[in-house]
Amino acid sequence: MIIYFDASALIKSLIEEPGSINIHNFLLETAQLEETIIFATSAVTKAEIMAALSAIRRGRHLTQKKFEKAVVDFKTRWKAFFIPEVTHFLIDKAGEIGLNHKIKGCDAFQLASALEVETDIFISTDNDLNAAALENGLFVWNPMTEPIPKIKNIIRGRATAKLIPIDKG
Repeated sequence: MIIYFDASALIKSLIEEPGSINIHNFLLETAQLEETIIFATSAVTKAEIMAALSAIRRGRHLTQKKFEKAVVDFKTRWKAFFIPEVTHFLIDKAGEIGLNHKIKGCDAFQLASALEVETDIFISTDNDLNAAALENGLFVWNPMTEPIPKIKNIIRGRATAKLIPIDKG
C-alpha cells in the first residue's frame, strides 16, 4: 500500500497543530498492519516543510528547542519516504494539472507525484488540492475535517476505493 503525504499533512506529524492527533493515530494504525506500507511524497515537500517550519518559528509559534527537534525529526523521516524521480514527464504532468485545476504550482507538483506513484491514500489538508486529487481518481483523506480512514477496508477494496470520491457536501 502506498500512502502519500503532501506537505500540509506531513507537517502535522512534526509539530502539534489541528489535525496532528489524527495523523499520529493514523500512523499508529498503519504500524499495526501486516501489509507493506510505502510512504511517498514529492521532492518539493522538503523545501515546503523546511520553509514552513522556519516561518512557524519566526512567528514565535514554536520554541527554538521544538523547532530544532522538528527539523531533526523531519530530516530523519525524509530518508524513509519514497520520492518519485523528477523527470520531464513529471514536470509536464504537473504543468497540465496546474492548467486544469484551481491549485498552486507546488500543489500541482504534489498531485503529479502522487499520480506517478499510484498512491492508494492521498493525505492533504488543502481543499483545492484535495478536490483536484478526487477529480483524478485518488482516495483522499483530510485529517483536519474527516475521520481516520479504515485502512483495512481500503486494502480489501483497493480497486473501488480509488473510484469512490469522498462527498464534500
